[in-house]
Amino acid sequence: MASKGFIELLRLADLAKARSRGLQSGKDYDWRGVVFEVGDQRLVAPMGEVFEVLSIPEYTHIPMVEPWLLGIANIRGRLLPLTDLPQFLNVPSRQKKSLRKVLVIDNSTVFSGLVVDKVLGIEQFTHGQYRAEAIDSDSPFAPYNHGKFVKDQQEWFVFMPSLLAKDGRYIDAAI
Repeated sequence: MASKGFIELLRLADLAKARSRGLQSGKDYDWRGVVFEVGDQRLVAPMGEVFEVLSIPEYTHIPMVEPWLLGIANIRGRLLPLTDLPQFLNVPSRQKKSLRKVLVIDNSTVFSGLVVDKVLGIEQFTHGQYRAEAIDSDSPFAPYNHGKFVKDQQEWFVFMPSLLAKDGRYIDAAI
C-alpha cells in the first residue's frame, strides 16, 4: 500500500501543477504515463502498465542467472524479480544504485521490477501530441518503443513494458 501511495503522490503533484496552470484533470488530457530515465534517455510508460514505483528493496541474489537479473525481493508476500534495465539494455547507468527506483510491472503474464535510473513523475499528454514515429532502430529501446509524444519542444518516447515482457531474452534469464 505504501508504494501505491508513491504513485498517488505523483498523481496529486501533477494535478496541483495542472490546476495552477488553470487546467482541470481528466478534461484536457487523453494519456498519462510515468516518466523515467535510463542512461541519457527519457522515456514514458503508460500508467496502466506500471503498477507501482518503489525504492530498491532488499533482495536475494540468485545463482546461475544473467547478471542483469539482480535477484528476488519479497514485496508484501510476493516474490518480485528485479531487473537492472540499463544493464539488460547495455546502456550505462548515470545514477548511484542507492538512488535508483523500481517500476513494478504486474500484468497477466509478468510480475517484475524494472530498476531504472530515475522516476521523474507523471506526465499528461493530449491525443494531438502523439506521433507514431519510432525511436532510432539502432537504439536499445527500439524493440519496446511505441511512438512518441511531443510536448514543450521535448520528445517523450513511449516505453511499453508489455513488449519487454514478450522478449524471450528477458523472460529466460537462466545462464
